[in-house]
Amino acid sequence: MKIIFFLLFSFIGFSQVIPGPLVDKIKEARLQKDPLLLAKQFTGLPYASHALSKENPEKFVVDFSGFDCITFVENIWSLYRSKGLYSLFLHELTQIRYRKTPISFENRNHYLSATLNQMEDKGLFKQVIPSKYLKLADKKVEFLSHYLAPKKYVIVVDSIKATEASLGPITYVPSAQFAAVSSFVRTGDLIAFVSKRKDLDYQHVGFVREMGGQFYLVHASQDRRKVCQSVESISVYLKNHPSMIGFNVFRPEYEP
Repeated sequence: MKIIFFLLFSFIGFSQVIPGPLVDKIKEARLQKDPLLLAKQFTGLPYASHALSKENPEKFVVDFSGFDCITFVENIWSLYRSKGLYSLFLHELTQIRYRKTPISFENRNHYLSATLNQMEDKGLFKQVIPSKYLKLADKKVEFLSHYLAPKKYVIVVDSIKATEASLGPITYVPSAQFAAVSSFVRTGDLIAFVSKRKDLDYQHVGFVREMGGQFYLVHASQDRRKVCQSVESISVYLKNHPSMIGFNVFRPEYEP
């Protein structure tokens, strides 16, 4: 199910479009305090790249038919916190997807670090790995503005540059140190993988699931082209992806 809105008026006028079976699963997930019960509902759905607007006017997309890694995470978070109410779902999705209103391409959180910083500032996410394990990344995040500069899109590139300049330093846990910090990690946490590129913050994101003493990644996988759980543990996943130099773990405040 894919729905696109031009957001020129309040969410309140929209009818309920969360499918009935999914509403039931939201209630079950909240009762069991397990957001990954919702993630399970989307297992096997296709990986969908470039799912959101490419320029202005910004279209607000609600799509349960496929996900990239970020839209997968933001939809699970928003559905869980919605209590099954569509107006609340839209509110939650907006506050994680955009840094401010009005809805526009420039106001969208194009960088995962912007989303994570914003949600930390609101007290909705918290970083769970102690600072003594963190290393400073050597980065100047400017990938998007460089990409957009030669394009003829209806976008204010200077606004994107200002957002990039505000991101600040990025710290991370080196990939080889996952086992050393795994005692701080639990099911339902977000794990965000830091890119090796110096002009980009994060390369990928998903949920952590602990099973039998091992930690796995539940995500919209670009490699496997679908929503799935990783076959290998997160430690092995990191070894198999040298384009990721490390990671950060965040614990969302799922209860509204």
